Formats: sequence, C-alpha cells, structure tokens
Amino acid sequence: MNKNYFQKNKGTAVKILPLVIVSLLLYFLIYNNYSIYDSPIAKISSVKESYLYSKDSSMGDSEKYFQQNITATIKNGSYKGQSISLINTYGQSLVYDNKYHVGDSLFIDRIEESNQGLTANISGVKRDYYVAAVVLILVNLLIWVGGMQGFFTILCFAVNIFLFYIMLLLHSRGANILLLSILMSVLFSCIVLFLINGKNKITAIALCATLASIAFVTLLSYIIMRLSPDIDYEFLEYLIHPYERFDADLLFLSEILMGSLGAIIDIAVTITACASELMRKNENISKKALLSSCREVSDDITGTMINMVFFTNVSSCIPLFVISMQNGIGFMTVIRYSVFFEVARFLTASIGIVAAIPFSILAVYLSYGRRTSKC
Repeated sequence: MNKNYFQKNKGTAVKILPLVIVSLLLYFLIYNNYSIYDSPIAKISSVKESYLYSKDSSMGDSEKYFQQNITATIKNGSYKGQSISLINTYGQSLVYDNKYHVGDSLFIDRIEESNQGLTANISGVKRDYYVAAVVLILVNLLIWVGGMQGFFTILCFAVNIFLFYIMLLLHSRGANILLLSILMSVLFSCIVLFLINGKNKITAIALCATLASIAFVTLLSYIIMRLSPDIDYEFLEYLIHPYERFDADLLFLSEILMGSLGAIIDIAVTITACASELMRKNENISKKALLSSCREVSDDITGTMINMVFFTNVSSCIPLFVISMQNGIGFMTVIRYSVFFEVARFLTASIGIVAAIPFSILAVYLSYGRRTSKC
C-alpha cells in the first residue's frame, strides 16, 4: 500500500522538489544579505545576562529588569569581521523592550573605538529573513495545493503590490489620495477577478457587483461624514500633522474604500459563482429558484465574513486594550480615542458585505433576464 501511494504521488513530489530547493536557496541568500544594507549589522555570538532591579507599577505589580552584555561580530561596512560589545536593558514584560539571543542580527549605530574595543548602540533587529520564510512557505503551499491557480494568485498579489507602490509614489508627488484609491480599487478588482477567475461572463458580473458595492459604501460613508459632527482625527494613524480636515477626510475615505475591497470581492465572486454553477447544471432554472439559492448561500457566508472583517480590523488592538485597561483607562475611552477608526472601518466593511449580496443577486438577475430573453 505504501509502495502504491509513493508511486501515485511520485509525479507531485518531482514537481514540488525543485520549488522547495529554490525556496531554501532564496532563504539562505536573504538570511546572509548583509551587504545590501547601508546600516551596520552585527550578529550576536554570546550573551551574558544579569539582574538589575525591580520596579513597582501603579497597579501594585512588580517588574524585574535585566541587562544583557552582548558580544557580536559586525557583518558589513568598514568594521566588517570585527568584534563589538553591546549593552541591552529589558523589562520582564517585554512590552517596550526586546530580549536578544545568540544568532540574532542587530542593526547598530554610533560605533565608537576605545581601549576595550568597539562599542555601539542597538537601533533595531534584522527581521527580513523571518518575513522571507513566511512568504516562501505561503508561496510553496499555494503552488502545491492550488497548482496554476495558486501561481496566478501569487502573480495577482505581486501585481497589486506593484500598483500600490505606484499609487504611493503618485500621492507623494501631489496626486489626490481618494482619486488614486478609486482608480486603484477598480484596477485591483479587475486584476483579482480576471487573473484568478478568467475572462468570462460570470467574472464580469462579479466585477460589476463589486464596483457597485464599493461605490455604495464610499458614498454612504461620505454622506454620513458630511451630516455628522466633525471627526477628531488626532488619533488617525499615518496622518501628517498639522493637517487640513479636508485631507484627513480624504485619507479616511480612502481607508474605508481599500479596507472593504477584499471582503466585497469575496462575496460577489461567491454569489456569482453559485449562480453560474446553477445555470450550468440546469439551463431551465427559474429566476425564483436562482435567486432563492443565491440568498441561501449568502446567508451561510455573511456571518463568517463579517466576523473575519471584525478580527482583521480589531484584533491588532487587543494588546492596546489590555495595557490601557490595566493602567486604569476605561473600555469606552479606548474605543473613542484609540480604536475608533478600526471600529469605523469594521462597520463600513460589514455594510459593504451586506450590500454586496443584493448587488450581486441583482447583477445575476439582470444578466439571467437578458439571457432568457435571447433564448
């Protein structure tokens, strides 16, 4: 049985093996890419740790602090190959500090020479190989499980990243951020749908439903912003201070537009794919049966998608909630000042998910109606 299983999957193993070898080679190159960095990098060879003191917090807790005496080897720059001494202090909670281990690669600055040797300050941690490992694992799984479909998913992702980079360059040169977001939303939708699902009528229907849903959510958000009291943008991330309210409004609308795009595309594709399969299996299906089936599918996926959007937007704020509430800051105060925009993005994306259902059903209904009239 094991022999038959091996022979049956031999072709798959032969296809996957070159991909795994290439991935390992890429990871090795990224792990040792010290020469491409302008900032000096030192790799830790030994760490000696000692206790410093304990400090009581306002909540009555006690936190211990430690000092690490680090010996490292400089991997690039004019001091390449030389040993250097570093000092790091961290708290036991590791909320604001880092604890380093042998093998970690650190960015350093302010290198000084003395009788005891080279010393410097730690400015950060080299983490690119962690990101590379995750990306390579994702790529391998997509190609292994999805085959060509997985390859097109990777290609779509790469193209979207490139377009997003172009968008940022255009914005840095003075282009309107909202107009860029609208244009990029259309391009992202076209690329995702046509590249992954192919050029066919159902993809076109899904695209129409997606764009209609996004337009509805953006317009609704704009109307609410105009009719409601002014939003306090002091805690909006990545907003340049001092800021104009008009610019802040455009940035927030752009976040809403881009943040709801993925979930809306998913709903639109699911509904239209369901309709496509029903029409393929039964060309004489009635409009009532078609719409009823689409509603049943939407009922099954709506709750899951809304919860996914919730955790995507709000889960990153869990540490902030924990730290704030442990320091006596109320739950509603955190909601109002710290995570207001995450909650707003979640709510608008949820509205977009719900709105995508009738828009998708309407698009299928109109298309099916035209199809029926021709028969």
